[in-house]
Amino acid sequence: MSRLRSSLDPEQQPDFLGGPTNYKIGPNQAKLRCGFCNGIYYVDEATFQQVMSAMEKGGNNLFCCDECEVEQEEFSH
Repeated sequence: MSRLRSSLDPEQQPDFLGGPTNYKIGPNQAKLRCGFCNGIYYVDEATFQQVMSAMEKGGNNLFCCDECEVEQEEFSH
């Protein structure tokens, strides 16, 4: 049975960082560019594959950094 990362004990995931980083560290080795601010971020392989899969299906750059996501939410209200 698969479980979400958020429901697992963090001590069982020593390489889990919780999101994109500005530099390569631990599992965050794949480089993505934010579709809004054009900043470079590093993500884990699973996140990278999800973004690439969505882009192959016809979407634009669907990756958005945390700061831009907050700004987008503020503008939508």
